[in-house]
Amino acid sequence: MILKTKPNITFQGQGMDLTAIAWNDTANSSHGTFYSASVTNVAPIPNPGDFGAQAVAIRVAGDQAAFWGCGFFGAQDTLHDDGGRHYYKECFIQGSIDFIFGDARSLYEDCRLISIASPVPAGVRFINGVVTAHGRTSGDENTGFVFVKCSIGGTGQIWLGRAWRPYARVVFAYTSMSDIIAPEGWNDFNDPARDQSIFFGEYKCSGDGANLTMRVPYVQKLNDTQASPFLNISFIDGDKWLLPFGN
Repeated sequence: MILKTKPNITFQGQGMDLTAIAWNDTANSSHGTFYSASVTNVAPIPNPGDFGAQAVAIRVAGDQAAFWGCGFFGAQDTLHDDGGRHYYKECFIQGSIDFIFGDARSLYEDCRLISIASPVPAGVRFINGVVTAHGRTSGDENTGFVFVKCSIGGTGQIWLGRAWRPYARVVFAYTSMSDIIAPEGWNDFNDPARDQSIFFGEYKCSGDGANLTMRVPYVQKLNDTQASPFLNISFIDGDKWLLPFGN
């Protein structure tokens, strides 16, 4: 465990295929979901939604954290992007339900998001996975998850995100989406009162899962001006703290 008060710490390996930090806690372990963190969680993979089976691969709660070429492997609740400003570049993130969750202000660039939810037969309507669950609780919070030039694939029938908290904010831009994305795309946590406060946006995405025709009515179909604040490191104030890779 690295305390969030400790600055300027770097872990450098030989790539996600050769270097791993592993552990096997789950939400049923003594510390619960938030403290079951490691980069690879080798606990048995649960069925999506199994109570107590959430197993966090990593929790990122400190400010100004960056990850290049890292792999985060889990099932439900893989990456707890808890709080602070974070940057993820060319990372591999695997999971099933809410596999990226928290209330951070984070930019994901060129990342692969892979669902391991159970395959759903063609023509069957059955949602069994969600990429994101953002936890913004107030319109005054400047937090959100932004995905730029990422790709979404794998198995299951999944949503891009659901409103874990009433002001959840998630944007996908220039992202390739496979047909595992359900036509409606998003979910308000089954609370229509959140439709007026959440911010779920899409901008110039591609692939079979990016068709906006049947999206939920509260999705933001962003134009160039609306999308601009989310498309680069300025969203996380990266020009003030993010160093080039290798420095």
